[in-house]
Amino acid sequence: MSFTRVLVEGDCKRVVQALQTPGRCLTLYGHVIADARRLGATLQTCTFHHTLREGNLLAHSLARRAVLTADTVVWVEELPSDLDDVFQNDLSFI
Repeated sequence: MSFTRVLVEGDCKRVVQALQTPGRCLTLYGHVIADARRLGATLQTCTFHHTLREGNLLAHSLARRAVLTADTVVWVEELPSDLDDVFQNDLSFI
């Protein structure tokens, strides 16, 4: 998709802190943290921020759908119709 500037938000404070903290991550998911940092370093800018789940219900809903259905579809221009209400709710927080 040719992104060069990325802001990654997550609702798991420990993961976001691990992504923000330099040095080796010694957790069970340390290899994932290392991969995310490595990929982020290839971009012009990549920052990691913690957000409350309530502030990004759409991302939470999409992630939950991916885990529950093993759906590998990526939506670029149109959102699944059943998540439109969630999207509209997220817009109200802006």
